[in-house]
Amino acid sequence: MSFKLYPYQERWIKDRSRLKIWLAARQIGKTTALCFEALKLATEKRCSILILSTTERQSMEVMDRIASLLDVFKRVVDLKLIRESRSEIMLPNRSKIVALPASPTTVRGYSGHVFLDEFAFHKDSKAIWTAMLPIISKGYSVRVVSTPAGKSGKFYELWENAEKLGFSKHKVTIYDAIKDGLKVDIELFKRTMDPDAFAQEFECEFIDEAFSYFPLEMILDAVSSECDSWDGIRRGIFYMGIDIGRKRDITAIVIVEKLGDVFYVRHIDEMHKENFEAQRLKIEMLKNTYQPHRICIDSTGLGMQLAEELQKKYGSLVEPITFTMPVKEHLVTYVRMLFERRALKIMSHQGLIRDIHSIKKYLTLSGNIRFDADRTESEGHGDYFWALALACHAGSKPSDIPYIITRQPRHSIDLLKGF
Repeated sequence: MSFKLYPYQERWIKDRSRLKIWLAARQIGKTTALCFEALKLATEKRCSILILSTTERQSMEVMDRIASLLDVFKRVVDLKLIRESRSEIMLPNRSKIVALPASPTTVRGYSGHVFLDEFAFHKDSKAIWTAMLPIISKGYSVRVVSTPAGKSGKFYELWENAEKLGFSKHKVTIYDAIKDGLKVDIELFKRTMDPDAFAQEFECEFIDEAFSYFPLEMILDAVSSECDSWDGIRRGIFYMGIDIGRKRDITAIVIVEKLGDVFYVRHIDEMHKENFEAQRLKIEMLKNTYQPHRICIDSTGLGMQLAEELQKKYGSLVEPITFTMPVKEHLVTYVRMLFERRALKIMSHQGLIRDIHSIKKYLTLSGNIRFDADRTESEGHGDYFWALALACHAGSKPSDIPYIITRQPRHSIDLLKGF
């Protein structure tokens, strides 16, 4: 196995400061560096290390990364594991590495070094930090790593006050990473991203959240452990939303369960560059599994054919939705209303969280309001959000839909079709 660290990763790993914080661009290998340091620390001296990620899925990805790095370490160290699980490994020297989704409760019951991955996106980041203070006072090391997510939250506060708090600071923009040898087509991101989004994601600038229609704090407040650890028992009515993509965007599928007036996200799926036949089969499989009461599907552009096929086969169960400006306005406003009423609970799925946060409100030259997300080659065009919005619309009642005055002709408001 060929493996090489970039100089900026080596600088982070070699910094033995007890408190470290890293402001890093997307896709530069910061999680790999975090995992490498955890293994290095664990092999040098018996210790316990807790790595907290934003979601359970990302925690599992962290363990997969550690597993792949074990092969590198085995070249120089006896690393025959004496215990291993999906979230924990124990080395021959009794060192233990645990990777879990972040929560204040997890930290409070732990003793050892703590690594916080993508800390700006942790729900209850301030509560997590408060719970961790007693651990820090015992002399354990803390590593805080993240891409910025607006001028709010504990990560932003720590970065701004790092020197005062005794942190060793590391900052690596995409330009720094390229200078150190990272191969990436930076021009592609520049062409396909809004300047503010690019500045935050790749230039490590904390952008004021005013540009986002859904503040991160509002989104994280809706993250529910009940969604993350759903027992699979059906208690309410299920609805499905599908945002269609083929070549450029992903096809995103979100399934929600409505209990009373509250929507709970139960399943998130995606297909990337799959042909329409494969997409149709996946949708039908999920339909048979969850038996949704209604399916709303994006029928704009490429989605028209698939939407027509599914509606022809399943009749009124399937409602095609054409994404016009007033339609998007209705969808976005309704989801915002659900968040404000605490009537929408979501998983700690980082793709969904990022997509919701990516939605912006624009005023066009003609005076119309437009809601949309920046398109990126790697993450699509707010696909998870639109699938969520369609799922919630599928479960809405006519009285739920906010009344919005638009300048669009009446025939373009396809959203109200079917009520």
